[in-house]
Amino acid sequence: MKKLLYFIVLLAILCSGCDPAPATFNLETKNFGPNAVITIQSAENSETLKVENITNGNQTFKINIPKTGYAILKTEDGPHKEEYFFYLDKGDYKGVLDGKNTNSYPFKTVPDQEGEAFIEFYKLSDNMSKDILDSLSKAEVDLDQANPNNIMERAQKADQWREKQLKLKLEIIRAFAKAHPKSTHPLFLLERLGTVDSEAKNYLSIFNLLSEEVKETKRGKNLLAEIKQANQMMAGSKMPLIEGENPKGRKFDLKVLKKVNLVSFWASYSGKSRRDNQTLASLYEEYKNKDVEFISVSFDKKRDSWLKTIKEDKLIWPQYADFKGSESPNAKNLSNYNVTYFFLVDKNGNVLSNNDLTLDFVKSEIEKNLAGR
Repeated sequence: MKKLLYFIVLLAILCSGCDPAPATFNLETKNFGPNAVITIQSAENSETLKVENITNGNQTFKINIPKTGYAILKTEDGPHKEEYFFYLDKGDYKGVLDGKNTNSYPFKTVPDQEGEAFIEFYKLSDNMSKDILDSLSKAEVDLDQANPNNIMERAQKADQWREKQLKLKLEIIRAFAKAHPKSTHPLFLLERLGTVDSEAKNYLSIFNLLSEEVKETKRGKNLLAEIKQANQMMAGSKMPLIEGENPKGRKFDLKVLKKVNLVSFWASYSGKSRRDNQTLASLYEEYKNKDVEFISVSFDKKRDSWLKTIKEDKLIWPQYADFKGSESPNAKNLSNYNVTYFFLVDKNGNVLSNNDLTLDFVKSEIEKNLAGR
């Protein structure tokens, strides 16, 4: 009997240290189609935490053991998809989710200050972006209604408004960082925006608005490392030297460069790389006599596999590898660990394109730089 009593007391002590309080969502949902769904997803690891059909009414659901951290509320209503960032913790979330007003942030009350800061962020975003969103929406409607005579003009106009929207998103994060220098939210928002390769200077200026404590977080250190990597690959920057040797054992030398040079990163074990090699081989034939050079850098670890693929794929332009795989300085300094990856440099090794190119745009970028534009 005493043993049972001791066990009950021990169990009570252990349970008292637990905190089973759920995250409870009380939302007024309206103006959604019959098959619309809400998904709650962790923004840290993309784990799906909850999926609910949207009922168009007063809707309540729970996440019983919420994992504290950044999360995303997503809605899917036929082809229409929206997502909203928030900070997940135990407690009550209340608000309105309106399928006809998807620009409105759904949460009106949240359980903690981290969540309240997101409400402020979205209010700031609404105030700063209304005009651009209206113009972009009109441009996209015009594009949908375009005919063969004006489709190019309207597509260009829509692209211009999308570019303005991207720039504005950075300015919104900048304004939020000024108002909340002790918050890690700006770091998260910059990560999710995902434009560090082309906006490194803006990222750094926003990063410098934050407190030293925030900068020293793991998230802060990781973002700063990405910014530094992107900065050294910005247009006009000097390309870090390629490590390793060519098949004949010779190290990379800037003397191999011509007026315009396409630097690519690949691996023999990558199916995409092998398919890209076919396109590159055809493209090289077109440009090999036009003051253009191709430089390929492999992340292979085995020399035999590398040499075999060079022969099979007919890669007759300069090839380099150091056989260190993901530990290669080339991966860290030149491609940010991406395979495949492309960029352009001039004859002095200065970067001409400040973001990762896709093969679809490589030809137009080569032509533009050959013409000196």
